[in-house]
Amino acid sequence: MKIKDIISTAKELEEYYSQFPDWYWKYGLHDAEILSVSEAELIPDYKDKSPKRNCLEICLDSRNALYERDIEKIRLYNYKIKTLCFDIKSLEKTWWMGDSLEKQKNGHYLSEIEVENANGERTELSVSFELAEVMRK
Repeated sequence: MKIKDIISTAKELEEYYSQFPDWYWKYGLHDAEILSVSEAELIPDYKDKSPKRNCLEICLDSRNALYERDIEKIRLYNYKIKTLCFDIKSLEKTWWMGDSLEKQKNGHYLSEIEVENANGERTELSVSFELAEVMRK
C-alpha cells in the first residue's frame, strides 16, 4: 500500500469517527456483557432546555469488550423503544454485538442495538432517544 493511500485511509477514518457525539462509544462495545436493563419515569424539570421525562439504563461489564472496555452504564433519556413487542428484560445476561447510531431530523438519535444470548440467538433493539449519558471507569 502506498503512503498516499495510507494517509487517505487514515483521513477517512478520522472523518468517520469525528461525526459521532463525544459521549458515544464510537469504537464499539462488541462482547460487552449486559448485566441489567431498567426503565424509569422521571419528574421533568421544565426549567431545563431538554427536561428528562424517562430513562433507559443499561449496566454493562465491558472488561471483555473488543474496544471500549471502560463503560459501566449507558443512560438514554426521553427514549422510546421502536421494536414492536419487545421485552426489555430479555436484554439481561446477553452480550452486546454491535450497534448503529443515526441523528434524526428532530435532533433525537436512533440506535439499532444487536445483542446475543447464551444460546446464540440474536435480537435487535431499535430505540430513539434525545439525550445520552455514559458512565466510564
